[in-house]
Amino acid sequence: MKLFSFFIKDGRLNIPWWLWLIQGVFVVIVGFVFSLASIFNSTVAILSVADFSWLPVIGILIMLLGAFECIDAVFSLEVCDFMQRMNAGALDLIFGTLLIFGISDTPDRLSLMIALYLLTRSVLQAVFAIKLKISQLGFNLFISAVSFVLGLMVWLQWPTSESWFFSFGLSTNLVFRGLLMIYLSIYIRRKMSPAYR
Repeated sequence: MKLFSFFIKDGRLNIPWWLWLIQGVFVVIVGFVFSLASIFNSTVAILSVADFSWLPVIGILIMLLGAFECIDAVFSLEVCDFMQRMNAGALDLIFGTLLIFGISDTPDRLSLMIALYLLTRSVLQAVFAIKLKISQLGFNLFISAVSFVLGLMVWLQWPTSESWFFSFGLSTNLVFRGLLMIYLSIYIRRKMSPAYR
């Protein structure tokens, strides 16, 4: 498999830190742009559907992130790492697909699905971070708590039950996921030996 030979060292998959950094910066920028777009251009009609703000586009982004996470899981060498990445990736893939195909429902019906996604994602992230004894545990738990609070806010429909807030919540979640990827890339770079730099 010459395609992946650049990433394989001593029989292990070693993804360079800068790939995590690029992916994290991209996710932060996209999440930030859609957070702002959700607030300032909340009446946009996408996929010939009005009153859903940026939810279809965010659903596609979450689905793509889930696909990348599943691909990353396939190349994991440890079972716990595989399970964590595959669970998170499958959740993102399923939720993104349901969000894209569920935009024909009313925004009120989508609120429960979005709230459950954010709550489930935050609990899974926290449980796996504790179970895997991840080195950046505090930052990971903080991001899980932010996602949990966003899920509760969507569920309680506070401060509003309009679709722009659902879009804002999901976009903000993307920003924090990107920040976690950036933090992970910095951690990987610090832990690498000089031979890999």
